[in-house]
Amino acid sequence: MAVPFDHIATSYDSHFTRSIIGQLQRKQVWSYLEKVTPQLNGLEILELNCGTGEDAILFSEKGFNIVATDVSEEMLKITAQKANQYSMQNKITSHYLDLDSVDETVFDKKFDLIFSNFGGLNCISPESMQKLLRKIPGLLSPKGRFVGVIMPKFCLWESLYFILKFRFFKAFRRWTSTDVMADLQGVTVKTWYYRPGQIKEWSKNDFKCVSTRPIGLALPPSYLEKFLIKRPGLLHRLDVLEKKLNHFEILSGMADHYLIDLRLK
Repeated sequence: MAVPFDHIATSYDSHFTRSIIGQLQRKQVWSYLEKVTPQLNGLEILELNCGTGEDAILFSEKGFNIVATDVSEEMLKITAQKANQYSMQNKITSHYLDLDSVDETVFDKKFDLIFSNFGGLNCISPESMQKLLRKIPGLLSPKGRFVGVIMPKFCLWESLYFILKFRFFKAFRRWTSTDVMADLQGVTVKTWYYRPGQIKEWSKNDFKCVSTRPIGLALPPSYLEKFLIKRPGLLHRLDVLEKKLNHFEILSGMADHYLIDLRLK
């Protein structure tokens, strides 16, 4: 991982986690996870790019043991603080992990689910992504699952928004095979975008793709929060539409993110 996200750790929750759009998109992810987790053979979860630990807390409340990893030490500090706040220290372990150098020997156990939410995997290059997908099977228990929430190469909302603002470069910024320098609160971060088909192709030797789902198809990216917060009726209708559309796998490559669920063969 090229750039730690320490500089946004203290503001991440207010900018995204607790934003209305962020909460609605997370509910879509968890609606799927609540169907998947009962199918797991055990209670061990490895989270990649855990951020401020919001998902780790949710997993722990459902009885799972989580190793929450990130490349940002500041993010890990906030995750540990939340674990203490919710008395989940016995369920959540924070661990520094750079996805560019994952090794099966780092952990002393196998995991039933490896999970990464909201674009953390977009911060690694295609070469690193393929390497990671080859390493993950060695970290999973038999029939274990990998669930990632990844940003695709095309986002309908994003393209329409920037076209209407005559900012054509940004409207099509994802449509590239090279890295994009994304602005993250004043710091530029290398970002890559991946089609669902790419992840399926790179993982096909070890995994069967169970499902892909659009996340943020009717619901817009979080940077449109200021526009929609003044229109709660519209936001509600978009959320209702989101729930209807997220069963259509074919739409996964058009959303802000997509969820991909891979089961170890």
